[in-house]
Amino acid sequence: MSNKSKKLIQFLIVLCLLLAGVSWLAGPKGYKAYDIVAVRRKVNAMKSEPDNSLDVLFVGDSESCDVYSPFQLWGEYGFTSYNTGSAAQRISDGYAILKQELQHQSPKLVVIEANTLFRDWDIYNKGYPGEYITERIIPLTHYHSFYKVMELPEWFIAQTGQLQNANQMKGFWLRKTSRPYTGSAAYMERETKKQSMAEGTKSYFEKTVQLCKDNNIPVLVVASPSPKNWTEGRYLAISEWCSQNDVGFIDLNHYIDEIGLDWSKDSLDYGDHVNFDGTLKVNTYLGQKIQSLYNLPDRRKENSSISDSWNEQYQKLGIYGGNS
Repeated sequence: MSNKSKKLIQFLIVLCLLLAGVSWLAGPKGYKAYDIVAVRRKVNAMKSEPDNSLDVLFVGDSESCDVYSPFQLWGEYGFTSYNTGSAAQRISDGYAILKQELQHQSPKLVVIEANTLFRDWDIYNKGYPGEYITERIIPLTHYHSFYKVMELPEWFIAQTGQLQNANQMKGFWLRKTSRPYTGSAAYMERETKKQSMAEGTKSYFEKTVQLCKDNNIPVLVVASPSPKNWTEGRYLAISEWCSQNDVGFIDLNHYIDEIGLDWSKDSLDYGDHVNFDGTLKVNTYLGQKIQSLYNLPDRRKENSSISDSWNEQYQKLGIYGGNS
C-alpha cells in the first residue's frame, strides 16, 4: 500500500471519529427521535411546568395539538393538563417526549391520539435509502438542523398567522379558520375492513403503554373527529388492541351528534381537523368523559400556587367562559 493510500485511510478514520464525536455533542441526551426539533421544543417548553403539577398528558400528532385544549378543560372541569402533540408526530417521538416528562411529572392519565398510530414510526427516514444509511452511519446528518432552529419561538415557525403561541396555551394550537367538510356524514362506513398498525408502530405503541403502566398511569386512546383520516377499519384495529391490552379507547367519530359537531362550520381544513369552534364542543364532551372515568380532581378553587397560576392564565387568555 502506498503512503498516499495510507494517509487517505488515516484521514478517513480521523474524519469518522470527529464526526462521531460531533454527532454525540449535537444529539439530544436521553432519547432518540425522528423530528429532533419538535421533540426538543416540547421538552423545553414543559420545563416551566412545576414538578408533579399535571394531571393529564396528551400525546399525538396534529389531531392532538389542534384539538385538546388544556385551558378549556381547566375552565370547565378543573384538572391540569399539557398537550405534547406536534404536527405529524410519530409514536416514536411521542414516546421520547413522554419518557422525558415522566421524570418530572406524575400524571393521573396519559391520552394518546389514535391517528398517530397510523403514521410511520422509525426515527430515521426509510423512504430514502441513501439518507437512511447516511443518518445511521453518521448521526450528525440526522441532528444537523438541531441547533439551527431549536430556539425559534412557536409563532415564528407557524404555518399561518392564526397559530397562537402554543406555549402560552399548554401546547394547544388555536386555529379559527373554517373550511367546511362537504363529504358524507357516514364516512365511518367508508372502509370497514380492519386496518392493522405497522409492526414498528405497534412496537412503539406497546413501549409507550408499558412505560405508563410501569409508572402506574392509566392510558386512554382517543380518536379525534376527522373524516379525512379516520375510518371504521382503523377503529376496529385500535379497539381490538386496546381491548386485549386493558387500555381505554374512545372513538369520537362515533359520537359526532352527541358532541354537536357541524361539519359546515366546525371544520378547519375540509375534514382533516376541527377548528376552534369544533374544539370547544370536543373538549366539553371529552373532558366530562375522562373526568368521570378517571376521577380527576377539580383544582380550580384550591388554595395553591398552581391553581392560582392556571386561573390567572385562563383569565388572561380571555377566549373561554364567555370572554371571547
